[in-house]
Amino acid sequence: MSRPVRLGGIGISYDIAIAGAGPAGLAMALYLKRAGHRVTIFERFEEPKPVGSGLILQPTGLTVLADLGLLDDILALGARIDRLHGADASTGRTVLDVRYDAQRGRRFGLAVHRAALFGVLFRAARREAITIETSVEIETVEAGERATLICGKGRKAGPFDLVVDASGSRSKLRQCVGAAGAPRPLTYGAFWASLSWRGEGFDEHALLQRYDKASVMIGVLPIGRPEPGAEKMAAFFWSLKPDDADAVRAVGLDAWKERVVRLWPQSEALPARSTVSTSCRWPVMATIR
Repeated sequence: MSRPVRLGGIGISYDIAIAGAGPAGLAMALYLKRAGHRVTIFERFEEPKPVGSGLILQPTGLTVLADLGLLDDILALGARIDRLHGADASTGRTVLDVRYDAQRGRRFGLAVHRAALFGVLFRAARREAITIETSVEIETVEAGERATLICGKGRKAGPFDLVVDASGSRSKLRQCVGAAGAPRPLTYGAFWASLSWRGEGFDEHALLQRYDKASVMIGVLPIGRPEPGAEKMAAFFWSLKPDDADAVRAVGLDAWKERVVRLWPQSEALPARSTVSTSCRWPVMATIR
């Protein structure tokens, strides 16, 4: 059992709404439910599901999952990452070389498919009978002694003693907070694909990258299995500025593949398995700290 989160006095139970059934919302729901509170998660999609390809859980993120009793579950799915290594595509000169064991503590990162992280947290929420309402678009919050959620089609939900916004950077709820700033777009995004992991000479315990000056970054990240019993996968990505995405699309997929292979010959088999359905996503990679 995790350490309890206390809101108010000992033994007091609150009605709490959480907007968003992503990893943050699900983890928060588990903590609050175990602390004795009544929790309802509201998700705008018809069915809660992960979005994206791969990410690296940093040691602090793994500590949170351990605290929730879910570390073994995620370790069974992810790929242990011991180092991050990047090199200049033209000269081979090492530009980035970071090792988790540079400090004491036997630290490591864990690369996972977003579906794996979501699945571990979602199954835990289901086991603890946390209420999840889907197809609910929260528009705003009606404040008072307690808060009422104003949802699409005029529906109201609540009242609640606390509302937790875990619905992401495009949240409508952020506008209910005084002096809420507008979300800032990231400088870089990526074309990415989740592909079957076949080794092909890549280090199974490293994020490997190649750089073309400061304009392009190509990366290969082993991300383990999206769910128990599935095949191992890798995230393959080409990072670039959003303003440059249309130019890449304009020259076509084959020209893009040729450029990837020219910059990183070892990766030839990876873009060959990428298809037109590999779309441009902003952003592709993230870390949980």
